[in-house]
Amino acid sequence: MNHGTLTKPLSEHLHEFKTQGFTTFPGILDSAWVREMRDRHAEFTRRTPALGNTGRIAFVDILELEPQLTLPAITIPAVLDFAEMIIGPYVQLESITYTGFPPLPKESKGGPGGWHRDMFGAFPQEGVYERPQLFNAIAYLDGLTDDNGPLRVVPGSHIRARGVASDAAQTPIAEEILVYPQAGDLVMFHCNLLHSGTANASDDIRYFFCITYNHSWLKYRANYNGPNCQAIIEDAKRRNDRRLLRLLGVDDLLFRRANSGYTVPDEEKWALWCAEDRAALIVNSPGD
Repeated sequence: MNHGTLTKPLSEHLHEFKTQGFTTFPGILDSAWVREMRDRHAEFTRRTPALGNTGRIAFVDILELEPQLTLPAITIPAVLDFAEMIIGPYVQLESITYTGFPPLPKESKGGPGGWHRDMFGAFPQEGVYERPQLFNAIAYLDGLTDDNGPLRVVPGSHIRARGVASDAAQTPIAEEILVYPQAGDLVMFHCNLLHSGTANASDDIRYFFCITYNHSWLKYRANYNGPNCQAIIEDAKRRNDRRLLRLLGVDDLLFRRANSGYTVPDEEKWALWCAEDRAALIVNSPGD
């Protein structure tokens, strides 16, 4: 599978992320991967315990459940390069959520599911860009339409003191735009961006694959203790793949780098550290 084709420079994506609060990577996920992940949702449901009496809808340990299919999608070099442009070489995989949203009654069509900012976020200071504590990369495994429910965002709300009244969480916002990513697109957005889903009023499940990143000094919800994840970690140790280890919660350089003194612009340090990490990688080690 051939993930990772870019349609514009990462610098342009970074500008969009900082000014609008989100950016879209069109077609960066391989179409064959999208089809396979979507088509195997029913199989994953059969292989895992049900949640209560409702049947299992969300899979939060998909890396352990299906490592060969999942790992290439969460380690796309261009996406990780971009993540490191946002917060430096501290990028950790906080969790992955693979969800199927079932159809709702047709009368549900049209409105926001609920405006919110994400976990580890904060109410922004007006006009102040803060590096996110958490950011999501969302893939929809079918193209979004008015029927199955577009993504709704308020551009720039990650740097605006824009509130939403508790009784207006499901009311459209004048400044909102509707985003219709297609299968294979990846939408990455800041945790402080006001956003919402829209009810799925189509006849089919809407598949949602969300990769959530945070800083390597924060806690994460994912569970990397299973045999498949541990095998990935051990292989990454053998190859000295610092970026993959950090992604899965192992960052031996964290305290040295996080206590660097901050006497030069962060981006300068980040560039040096990222270069160090790439130079340390053992490309062809015994057993490859």
